[in-house]
Amino acid sequence: MLYGVFSDVHSNLEALSAVLDYFEDIGVGGYLCCGDLVGYGADPDACLDRVRALPNLSVICGNHDLATIGRLDLDWFNQYARAAVYWTRERLSPANRTFLEGLTARLETAGFTLAHGSPRNPPEEYLLSAAQFRDNVPFVRRWPLFVGHSHMPLLFRFAAGGRDKVETLFLEDREEALPRAEGGFGPVALNPGSVGQPRDQDRRAACAVWDTEKGTFRVCRLPYDVPATQAKIRAAGLPEYLALRLDYGQ
Repeated sequence: MLYGVFSDVHSNLEALSAVLDYFEDIGVGGYLCCGDLVGYGADPDACLDRVRALPNLSVICGNHDLATIGRLDLDWFNQYARAAVYWTRERLSPANRTFLEGLTARLETAGFTLAHGSPRNPPEEYLLSAAQFRDNVPFVRRWPLFVGHSHMPLLFRFAAGGRDKVETLFLEDREEALPRAEGGFGPVALNPGSVGQPRDQDRRAACAVWDTEKGTFRVCRLPYDVPATQAKIRAAGLPEYLALRLDYGQ
């Protein structure tokens, strides 16, 4: 089965539309979303409407989603993120607020685990290092583990031959084989990057495809109408920085 994997939409409708259109074109059978549907961008309701309508969807919330519904302290958010949260709170429809309120920041199924940041601290910890991957392994029972939060397309797995070394890969547009284990997959953490606000100096939307039969994961980069997204951010009165950063993928 093909799964479309995506994360960190951040209310960017143009980028989300490019990703979902791509998933539809290649015939994915299910969708995995690692959170942060809102925040930063100017189309929270439209993005939530599209995601809620997806068939066979597994979705969790991120720290921006939690902050928007008042379940995460804003003190550690920077001024731009904080301004976007306040703006978004005033514009969510009741149905979409209820949808966010029903999500958790971690989800374990029979075939995979989703955690926004890490399984150890789902809403907040960034999974960025080999040491963090090793420390988080005991918190996962079902592999693969899919995460978001860092806005970086990354893979973590143990090197062949044991658990003495962790491989950390920055993912580009090529298939990566996932480690196998008895009854399924072995320890591996996968981040598809960010749909709506990439931070790897590539401004194209990032997403990924997980092929459960082949046992592969492939990150995809898709162009979208960046000027249209920027124009909406400016028209909404959101901080100019949130528009400018989309030009540079950071």
